[in-house]
Amino acid sequence: MFLRILLIGLVSLSLGIIGIVVVRSLPTETVGTAEAAPAPVLGAAIMVAAKTVSAGTLIRADDVRWQDWTAGSVPAGYFNRTYVSADAVIGSVARRNFAPDEPLIQGQIVSPGDRGFLAAVLTPGNRAVSVAVDAVSAASGLIWPGDRVDLILTQTFEHDDTKPSQKAVGETVLTDLRVLAMDQHLKEAVSGQSDPAELRVPRTVTLEATARQAEMIAVASGLGRLALALRSIATEADDAEPAGKVVSTWAADVSPALALQKPAPRPVAAPAASSAPAGVQILRGSSRSGQ
Repeated sequence: MFLRILLIGLVSLSLGIIGIVVVRSLPTETVGTAEAAPAPVLGAAIMVAAKTVSAGTLIRADDVRWQDWTAGSVPAGYFNRTYVSADAVIGSVARRNFAPDEPLIQGQIVSPGDRGFLAAVLTPGNRAVSVAVDAVSAASGLIWPGDRVDLILTQTFEHDDTKPSQKAVGETVLTDLRVLAMDQHLKEAVSGQSDPAELRVPRTVTLEATARQAEMIAVASGLGRLALALRSIATEADDAEPAGKVVSTWAADVSPALALQKPAPRPVAAPAASSAPAGVQILRGSSRSGQ
């Protein structure tokens, strides 16, 4: 009996040792963490015009692109992707025409805030003229540089003999004017969150106009109140009213009830007293004298 128990124990111990040896001899799978791929290294590239860019136009994101540079070091004056981003060029103005695939060169574009930026934005032969506005006349600050607007003049007449139907008149004096700046903000509206300082209601609006239109704006500013009417982007230039033709909208055109009103009667002025002093006649015989 004792020999049987001893034999079973030896067999069990032998089987255990064999099992340990077999398990240790099996290949082990190593489970490691996945390593992130290294970020691609961008080679040298210069900024070129993606299409024709005319002088005086604002550069947009689709006007430029990066082009790889493989001919040694990038020349000085080129926009190198290693040192600048595309945002440094977008919103700037081209001083001259750029053909497609032509490199953009520093000094040939003007960025907002640079001296001469506004002059570069102007169409050759045109002028920049500013008008005072408020929250209502400037569409609550929702007009941005680059938009097209109409200029409306409103006048009121307070003479006693003026008919009520002609107490006020509105006229669209100029149409399809380009907005150059709102206060000192020269950039066009972009998507995304804007700087709260850029959303304040402007006090002045700078418009692009011809020399004749600039004179009209200056005169209209002294005649009455000016308001800006924002035009749709889809509005064609042919839809604008004929130049020089101004149609007046009188108070009676807005409120027909004013045509039934009569002007207040003018007060009757008292007759003016004679300034000549009263005379006294003295009779001396047949002669007569006056004092």
